[in-house]
Amino acid sequence: MVAKAIRQALIAPISTEPYGEVSGAEVMQLAEDRGLATEEYDIYGQVIHNAALSDIVVSAIRKPKDEPWFIPPPLPNWTSDCLMSPCMSNLRRIVLVSNWTDARHYSECRNWFTMGEIAHYKLPMQLVILVIGQERKARRLSPWTQGFLHPANKTLRFRKKSRSTTEIFNDAWQKIAREDHAEISRETWLNAMLKDDVLPEVCFKVDVPVPDAKQCERIRDMARLKMERLQKMTEKPEANLSSCDWPTPCVFRKLCHTIPERNPSERNGFVPIVSIQNYSLASRTA
Repeated sequence: MVAKAIRQALIAPISTEPYGEVSGAEVMQLAEDRGLATEEYDIYGQVIHNAALSDIVVSAIRKPKDEPWFIPPPLPNWTSDCLMSPCMSNLRRIVLVSNWTDARHYSECRNWFTMGEIAHYKLPMQLVILVIGQERKARRLSPWTQGFLHPANKTLRFRKKSRSTTEIFNDAWQKIAREDHAEISRETWLNAMLKDDVLPEVCFKVDVPVPDAKQCERIRDMARLKMERLQKMTEKPEANLSSCDWPTPCVFRKLCHTIPERNPSERNGFVPIVSIQNYSLASRTA
């Protein structure tokens, strides 16, 4: 939901309305139109939290009067999931992570969402990394969503610094959530993050160059062969318990690990294999 809202704000036409406002409104619209799959009782609070998160993140990425990002045109055997810079010289991808490690760095640089896009469009990729923190009770814990107010002058802070170490805030400081303090402007919140040197830690860029022509051709061949195998599928593949949670959680794990097993909802965008088969047959006869 947050990723979709951020994307919508980045491709929105130039407007006098803050792009953070566009992103937050998109979260609310998605919640109304499609709903939320959650085990939490406070669904409204969860939606407001996600709206505030997407709002402040977009405000850091796209400034007023910035040109919109573009959606790359589809190519044979490839429909892009990334975006393109306004000058069309770079591909761009938003990467939301709970934390950033060397392993995650190489994973993001080598996966299909990066190398597949680069090989097909023959353009370098800019990964915009957004560290939004661990999820606890449907809330993301990070400087994007929470800070501390000084007990006397109400200055917004995210960490204290001494000459040698970073000190912890004591109980006199008021811990606040972004969604509860609309009176703090986006600019004030982001400037406080920058002043405390936390913004560069949670928002940064990784550049991935275009590999040589032979490597690009190899990646395109791999994509073509995988697409051909997918188009020939006539039934669901068998379950593989070893890959339910590692290396990345499978999006279908909550459906498989129920009795009886449930199918993905078409309401959430999943397309049954039988529909793909019917479409393919119709295309051939046409």
